[in-house]
Amino acid sequence: MPKDLSPSENETLEQWLAAVRAALDVPDAGLPMDAVLGLTGRIAHSTVRPAVPPTAYLLGYHVGRAAAAGEDEQRVLDRALQTVGDLVPADRRTPEEN
Repeated sequence: MPKDLSPSENETLEQWLAAVRAALDVPDAGLPMDAVLGLTGRIAHSTVRPAVPPTAYLLGYHVGRAAAAGEDEQRVLDRALQTVGDLVPADRRTPEEN
């Protein structure tokens, strides 16, 4: 779970994600939370904040299609996170990200 959240916030996040997974019948597939939140934070601060939800949707859509075609979900997700991360404008990244 993210390091900058309080224990209460972490618990709320875990409960929320469990509820969404249950409602959508999505198994707990080991979501790389730090990678996803890190990327979405970079997107929010380097493009425009409204870019985050549709980007997350497109990532999920891409991974779902690839998994349906028989590809390894984790490998596809890792590759997609890297690909989208490479799209974040370099001149807007923090020094730690360059």
